[in-house]
Amino acid sequence: MAISEVLPIVGLDTDDVEAAMALSTEAGWNQVREDWCHFIEKGRTIGVRNNEGRLVGSAAALPYDGAFGFVGMVLVTAEWRRRGIATRLVDQCVDTLVSQDFVPVLDATEAGEQVYVRQGFMAQFRFDRWQRLSKGDEYVRSGTAGGETVDVDRLIELDARAFGARRPLLIRDFLGRKGTRCVMCESGDGFAFVRDGRRALQAGPVVAMSQDAAIALLDRLLETVSQSVFVDVPAVWTGIGAWLTSRGFTIQRSFARMALNRSSPFGHTENLFTVAGPEFG
Repeated sequence: MAISEVLPIVGLDTDDVEAAMALSTEAGWNQVREDWCHFIEKGRTIGVRNNEGRLVGSAAALPYDGAFGFVGMVLVTAEWRRRGIATRLVDQCVDTLVSQDFVPVLDATEAGEQVYVRQGFMAQFRFDRWQRLSKGDEYVRSGTAGGETVDVDRLIELDARAFGARRPLLIRDFLGRKGTRCVMCESGDGFAFVRDGRRALQAGPVVAMSQDAAIALLDRLLETVSQSVFVDVPAVWTGIGAWLTSRGFTIQRSFARMALNRSSPFGHTENLFTVAGPEFG
């Protein structure tokens, strides 16, 4: 019997946030406490503890209002990897979503993609994480929603159309965070977010009617940013990639958005120019 089969899978709650943060910090991920709280409070977050009670693995299933839900926060501490823990955790998250008639979706690194293919996931599209390192000055905070007046209901509907499912709880969570900045097109048909992360600011989602409009939103969004920043852009948007390159960004890594036993687009991806991040989709 594998060691991982001896250790039971348990549900996590808000008392586990610090232990979960230790896992994502060890992996070099960008999540903050608010991200973990969202998964725990709005989804089903599970983990495995060693015999001393230390959290050594995690995963989460986050349903959205639509056809699919996200599997994320799949982490195993270094000394416990390659023992089947991640597979068990992902399988249970998949079962949770399937039992509620959701199609499980996840974002995989290049290394993880082959593992998920064996579990039945199919690549839908790819995106690159672009990064720009800090300029050495403090990020200019503007308060919730960046001090601009935003139509939250309109944001939620624009996001749902581009993403493929409604996620009002997530959009409202982002807007309610102290460091979030949001800008909207004057026409009201596009928006862009930037929010705090552990290692860098995280830009996204960005929804617009054209690539040029998306670039204009990113330009406005990042004009007050001097900290390190990550932007996750679907690989098809080469114009945004060229613009980011001209602004000092480089590609850190690439991801594949994958769905279980399904090969079809989600929402109007022609309007999705930056994703919210590989944990949220």
